[in-house]
Amino acid sequence: MNNCVLLEEQLIKKSQQKRRTSPSNFKVRFFVLTKSKLAYFEHRHGKKRTLKGSIELSRIKCVEIVKSDITIPCNYKYPFQVLHDNYLLYVFAPDRESRQRWVFTLKEGNLSPVCNQIKSSKSLIPALLSQ
Repeated sequence: MNNCVLLEEQLIKKSQQKRRTSPSNFKVRFFVLTKSKLAYFEHRHGKKRTLKGSIELSRIKCVEIVKSDITIPCNYKYPFQVLHDNYLLYVFAPDRESRQRWVFTLKEGNLSPVCNQIKSSKSLIPALLSQ
């Protein structure tokens, strides 16, 4: 029941730069949202998808649309962010409808009350492409 796929789509993610030496880059990933987690895979034609990361929905604190005046250097121009475990995952959708679908569906999960605090604090939303 928890493995029921709610959404799946090819999106672009920005590297989370969990290490100081990791480069800032953008990767095409195949995202799958189930009732229990958000997972993303590397997908190459003719090959099996390789899991690159996953986030348990219970660990997601906030999901918000990102509004920025900065030029976005990838083909997908509709960003949203997922705050989890003190990390921000930036995801870029191909169009406004896709982004809205992902944000709405992710928010249907049990998000922490911290989300309302984040929305009112500009300091917690770093410049999208400052690096």
